[in-house]
Amino acid sequence: MTSAERAERIRSLAQVAISVLRQYDRGSNLDLPEGRVRAADCHFGKFRISFRRRVDVADRPATLTVKFEGEQVLIASWTVDGFTRRSYWPGEWENSLRRFDRTLALAAR
Repeated sequence: MTSAERAERIRSLAQVAISVLRQYDRGSNLDLPEGRVRAADCHFGKFRISFRRRVDVADRPATLTVKFEGEQVLIASWTVDGFTRRSYWPGEWENSLRRFDRTLALAAR
């Protein structure tokens, strides 16, 4: 897998994870000492997805973390300019995440 293919796979998986969060949790705003943060979390089966985005700064840094069976399998951080950090471990969790996203979408009908 080339670095471009890896980057595209990470981007695709991040979009799926955020789609799951949007269907599962509306999120909330947290007022922390370092600033205001938009937060969303969900736990289902073997997954834990966590999303944080600063809303009070211009570059709006965001971090997405996906854990499968307690192990971090995807970490993605980005700003409006693009990714700043990417960590990805391929495995069976990818298909499970996509399957769960489709299940939620069909249940919403």
